[in-house]
Amino acid sequence: MKLENSKGYRQVISWLKLSKKKPFKFQTDAWQYYAEGYSGLVNAPTGFGKTYSIFLAVVIDELNKRTELKTKAPKSKTKTGLKLIWITPLRSLAKDLARVMREVCDELQLDWMVGVRNGDTPQSEKLKQKKQMPEVLIITPESMHLLLAQKSTFNYFDQLQCIVADEWHELLGSKRGVMAELAISRIKGLL
Repeated sequence: MKLENSKGYRQVISWLKLSKKKPFKFQTDAWQYYAEGYSGLVNAPTGFGKTYSIFLAVVIDELNKRTELKTKAPKSKTKTGLKLIWITPLRSLAKDLARVMREVCDELQLDWMVGVRNGDTPQSEKLKQKKQMPEVLIITPESMHLLLAQKSTFNYFDQLQCIVADEWHELLGSKRGVMAELAISRIKGLL
């Protein structure tokens, strides 16, 4: 099935039109490939919407699953839990990413929580996350490594749909890159 025929896709396109935006072809291609189960690399200049190319793919998938669920079992509730891990080496970028993702969720009426976890995250927030992970977690490689070292973290990944390694070129060939690779490998082993 072509993704563009789905309700979630049409909902995202309508939302973009309200802001007088139109997706680039690489974004719609990424959405389609994600829907088909592919992994890959998105390469585009700064400011061209790499975040939307992946984040909106996950959002469209969720919107479509909810539509399908309502059709099959109208009174059933969607499962909550960590759906997307966004690994970023840039702590300063995490707040901006979280703000943009929260705006998207609010405007599309998607009841997802977006959390940030890095060295600046207060312990009280980390404890909240331990009790109930947000649907989207923006995290540094070091914090991901520490999270995986805690007891009973395997439960966090039951609903996980996607892992993004943002700014991969910043991580390549470094200790932080190795940490990200090991974390992704460990999570894949838990699924």
